[in-house]
Amino acid sequence: MTGQVNSDFQLAIDELKETLHADFIGLALVDLKKYHHDLRWRYVTGNISVRYRRIVLQSGKGVAGIVFKTGKLMKIKNVEASIVEGDLYNYPIVVFEKLKSFGAIPLFLGDHVQGVLLIGYREVDRLTADKFEQFRHAVGPQFGPFHMKERLKDDFIER
Repeated sequence: MTGQVNSDFQLAIDELKETLHADFIGLALVDLKKYHHDLRWRYVTGNISVRYRRIVLQSGKGVAGIVFKTGKLMKIKNVEASIVEGDLYNYPIVVFEKLKSFGAIPLFLGDHVQGVLLIGYREVDRLTADKFEQFRHAVGPQFGPFHMKERLKDDFIER
């Protein structure tokens, strides 16, 4: 990727944060290794720490890993009611950023998930159905090759 695209991703998530009045938005991208795929939070806005930089998720682990593996949307309106406290360690971005309500969408390149876009709020029930729909449809040309690649099915993980 060129530097221009990278700055476009940061600008795009900054704009999404303002438009949707989100507390946090992050873009995790696949880091291709020889025999497996790792996901890292590459672009964030609204973060309260830099601990996200140390998070490396494999397919099926954490918010990004689950969305990456399943290719499905994820929406959790109330973290405290939906995720058992002892299981929170599986969601490091939620813990580090103190998210109480969040949603994530897979971003496809061709037929493969290459990124995960997450919106988060630090208050319970802030991610309404309407706001989640706005988020889903906000992925525009600023996301370059991911533009309009998210599968807009009603197929998602909701708790």
